[in-house]
Amino acid sequence: MSTPRKRFWKQVDVQAMGEGMYAPVLDGRSIKLPQGAALSVSSRALAEAIAEEWRSVKMGDALTPDALSLTRITGSFIERVEKDVSTTKDVLLSYGMDDALSYRSAAQDEVLLGRVLSWLQTKGLSPEATFGIMPLQQPMAYQVALEQFLDTLEADTLAALGVIVPIFSSLLLALALIHNVVTVDEAMRLGNADEEKQLQQWGHDDELAHQLQQKERDVRDALRFLELSRQSGR
Repeated sequence: MSTPRKRFWKQVDVQAMGEGMYAPVLDGRSIKLPQGAALSVSSRALAEAIAEEWRSVKMGDALTPDALSLTRITGSFIERVEKDVSTTKDVLLSYGMDDALSYRSAAQDEVLLGRVLSWLQTKGLSPEATFGIMPLQQPMAYQVALEQFLDTLEADTLAALGVIVPIFSSLLLALALIHNVVTVDEAMRLGNADEEKQLQQWGHDDELAHQLQQKERDVRDALRFLELSRQSGR
């Protein structure tokens, strides 16, 4: 196992890189992403927020994904999503074709679920649903509509979805969340209905509670990335 990297830099700044791009720099040097690209973005607000993450790491502390969540999401956006949008869409589509919201549970909040489904219908999305556990075969019309909807989304939105969708095993719930149909708290309640019910029935479970807290942090980080990335040139 490799030794985690620790803070070695003293100064963190944001530099304008030309062509409307901004880069957080450590002691004047660009942050290099895993595949070798330099981290730079079109949103100064996002660059400043990433810089603040690196400032917040104390001297000698190890670098962790939790401490650098915006850096991690932005790195994925730059090196994976922007370079291969079609693959990202295919992965998201696969979730939508076997979406967790299509497998109904008595633990789900029917009012919240109804709100999401009503909004989806306005987008031409009407997935089949079941209370069983056997895999559903969604109609071709639904697949086509979902593909068309994904085609309307920008790369930064796809990057945010790439974080949120696996957390809920649901593209449909993630889409409702980023379009403000539900709040984070509501999405967590609907997307983790069985886990929440388990906690209510069997009492506090430290491990499960920690998992849910981490999921919520990751969702909020992805939404913050999306909000900041949309502030282009500021």
